[in-house]
Amino acid sequence: MRKTGVLEKLIASVINVIIVFVLSLPLFFYFGLSKEWIYGTILIFFIYNLVILLLFNNRCIGMCLVRTHWEKKYSPLSGFVYAILYTLSFSTLFIWIKFPFDLFILNMILQFICVSISGTTIHGYLSGRMHTVKKKK
Repeated sequence: MRKTGVLEKLIASVINVIIVFVLSLPLFFYFGLSKEWIYGTILIFFIYNLVILLLFNNRCIGMCLVRTHWEKKYSPLSGFVYAILYTLSFSTLFIWIKFPFDLFILNMILQFICVSISGTTIHGYLSGRMHTVKKKK
């Protein structure tokens, strides 16, 4: 087994974001591009992560499709903290200070640095140094 890299983590996250955006389409059609849709989408992302944690041993659809696994079994508390922090990271898509996506770009730069140094994302590191691995064939 080897620890996953930046690209594998990014692809898994992009898959999760796409799933959540598809799940949020009914809210978008009802509320339009509004704060209600944004808050609803962030809530859907959090609930998606809680469902993954409770029903699928914290292995999301993105991880399944990229064929990655958690390095070891982490505590439910670590998984819950991870879900909160991952949701906060996701929410940077919707919040900006000076120009659109400024916080998201900063988040991605910091995530890249953290993965390069520690082998895990910021939310993975702060949740108990949770690492994903890919099994060699």
